[in-house]
Amino acid sequence: MKQDIPVIMIGPGTGIAPFRAYLQEREELGMTGKTWLFFGDQHRSSDFLYEEEIEEWLENGNLTRVDLAFSRDQEHKEYVQHRIMEESERFNEWIEQGAAIYICGDEKCMAKDVHQAIKDVLVKERHISQEEAELLLRQMKQQQRYQRDVY
Repeated sequence: MKQDIPVIMIGPGTGIAPFRAYLQEREELGMTGKTWLFFGDQHRSSDFLYEEEIEEWLENGNLTRVDLAFSRDQEHKEYVQHRIMEESERFNEWIEQGAAIYICGDEKCMAKDVHQAIKDVLVKERHISQEEAELLLRQMKQQQRYQRDVY
């Protein structure tokens, strides 16, 4: 990852692991550039992995922003894709600024739902069709700006 481009990391549950390593490396090397983490799990009290590290990275500027989604802490389930949609304007701005998007975690549901949420952001904010949004994500993939490590 280039250090000067914005980086959006979406890694609920154990999907946070590669992003933790990346953020540790950034901190060690003194890298700059905006970083945005979307993380979620079932319960904040028991499943907020690496909470203290994340808070420290926010304080020292290694992490620009974090959006959290804990699915079982309220009656209606909330997931990272809901946070992406809530932040659609800013998410699109980061993409326009050349952000790279990295997704890690569950392939069965999360990856598909996040992919659709990102397409929905592009449709909403750019007033384009779903097909055009899919084409844009394919172009970003070719540019290595949209990558998924799902399992």
